[in-house]
Amino acid sequence: MRLLIIVFIFCFELITAQEVQKNLFGFATSNTFTYCNVNDTSFMNKVTDLNPKLLRFPGGAVGNFYHFGKSGYGFDFAEIDQYQAAKVSKRARGLENSRIKKNQHQDYIDDFIQLAQETNSKAVLVANLFVDNNDILLMIEKLVTNNIEVVGVELGSELSNRSYFTKGYTIDDYIFSAKSCSKKIKDKYPNLKTAVVTAPLGKRKGHRHNVWNEKLSKLDFYDDIIIHSYAKVVKGKKEFGQMLTVEPEGENQIEAFDIYKKRALKFLNTDFPDEIKRYNTIFNKPIWITEWNLQMSKTTGNTLLQSLFVSNYFLELLSNKDLENISITTYHNLGGRDYSGSIFSTNTGSLEIRSTYYPLKMIGELFSMSGQIKVDCKELNKDVLKYLIYKDTQLDKIMIFNWTDKGMVVNNDSVKQVQLNSYYSKNLYDKADIYGMLSMERTIIPDKSDIILKPYSFSLISFNND
Repeated sequence: MRLLIIVFIFCFELITAQEVQKNLFGFATSNTFTYCNVNDTSFMNKVTDLNPKLLRFPGGAVGNFYHFGKSGYGFDFAEIDQYQAAKVSKRARGLENSRIKKNQHQDYIDDFIQLAQETNSKAVLVANLFVDNNDILLMIEKLVTNNIEVVGVELGSELSNRSYFTKGYTIDDYIFSAKSCSKKIKDKYPNLKTAVVTAPLGKRKGHRHNVWNEKLSKLDFYDDIIIHSYAKVVKGKKEFGQMLTVEPEGENQIEAFDIYKKRALKFLNTDFPDEIKRYNTIFNKPIWITEWNLQMSKTTGNTLLQSLFVSNYFLELLSNKDLENISITTYHNLGGRDYSGSIFSTNTGSLEIRSTYYPLKMIGELFSMSGQIKVDCKELNKDVLKYLIYKDTQLDKIMIFNWTDKGMVVNNDSVKQVQLNSYYSKNLYDKADIYGMLSMERTIIPDKSDIILKPYSFSLISFNND
């Protein structure tokens, strides 16, 4: 029989606190407009309900090769073949073939504008550094004309990757083009922030990634830095944020996902903050994380594990002081055809929702709150985390992650009834259906009545403080 852990929720120990930054609740839109229709009321309503505060355009690899004013992403395949490996070139041609098949002739920036306006979101843009033209200025101008605030421009995406290096692209090439692009932006929009692409850490001394970071750290033409963050919880071969192979672990799925859970929590508790500290030491600049997720794999994609990790990641951003230098994040990805990364997918030809959607809707409530917001974290028990959300110093919501297979009874000391929303399942490896559903519970708890929290769950407790 599963044990019940008795905890008292309304203690006010303050471990860490950080004001909510709405630019943290962002989403990348890579490939979204090829596969998801902004004129589809169902899709648009679901995105609006998510309450995004920031959207990224055009995306990562596609952003590096976007051309303003042309159909879709306006790919120039001679340009792509010159700077990228065959795999990325093949992916771009697949996107273009899908665009042609769907008879899409609009520049995808028009779809992006419609989505940003409907959701009242700000924008972060990615500049194509392989051409010396005014595309990025035209992009900014078009968004501003349509009353969309641009919070910053990424000077390329993942350009330190080996796929560019093997085509002869070096840090010196990058500095030349990034510096030129940043100046062009600053001359017309002096207050608009630009950010440079950093290289991954952890390489041997003298590795080109270390040289890349060292050279950039000595320059001052940019405001902030960009990193990408993918938590690798399964073993195997990886490339471009995706697992190409997965090594079997454990005797069964329960054991395997317990291993994955431990790695996910270690990432959130130790690896991620340590990485940010190291980047702070090198650059001492605000950080944009414009792509993040679990390392994408069909093994963990669309599971309860992924949904707990993604929502827990946001709460750590808001409560962990070691992460307070992060000023922008855009989750990868909003929509596409893939199974393991995007919230919305058209993998089967019709719109599907993934397991991350409903937990992120709950997180969206936090970012939609007005007033001065503080988030404080306390570990209630091993693998059980409580986040207290204060609005203007008054406790307004509580979010609890129960990463264990044990239920919890929470003592309710409130003099008013509270609302409980929970997203959960029996196993971490359970996958959501095409509607994004595992199990959900929404109940009103009378004052002084105990709150029962499910094993393997993310719960939102809301107070009526009127």
